Amino acid sequence: MPEACLTAHDPTAHDRRRERLPAVTDAAESLTTPGFGVPVDHLHQPWRLVVAAVELVFVVAAGWAAVWCWSSATVDVRVRSGDGELLVSHVYQGEWVGLAFVAAAVAGVLLVDASRQVVLGVRTRRRRRRRASHQARPADT
Repeated sequence: MPEACLTAHDPTAHDRRRERLPAVTDAAESLTTPGFGVPVDHLHQPWRLVVAAVELVFVVAAGWAAVWCWSSATVDVRVRSGDGELLVSHVYQGEWVGLAFVAAAVAGVLLVDASRQVVLGVRTRRRRRRRASHQARPADT
């Protein structure tokens, strides 16, 4: 049977003729511990707690900057009307409001990343896998 007919009618024909990519296979094998087949844990590292502490300092600084920019954004304009009444208007300056929003967004992103760093820094070790050959219980049969 011609190969064109095989692929048109048999969807698994392509699976039988797979191309091997040594670079991908080697990269997948390099992520496992030699002899055990368990992935090496690159994410859990205690130094991430120091990174989280530094980021929390920057969160506080960015939060303070957001409050300061917002308070600097308002200007009170006082005008006396013709009948002698004092009129007070609040004018918001757009660049300070924008900077306040940017500083708050930076603080939020840093807070999320600091919490991620804490989780990766104090995460417990992985549980061991159960053996594949466990005995069947009487209720399972």
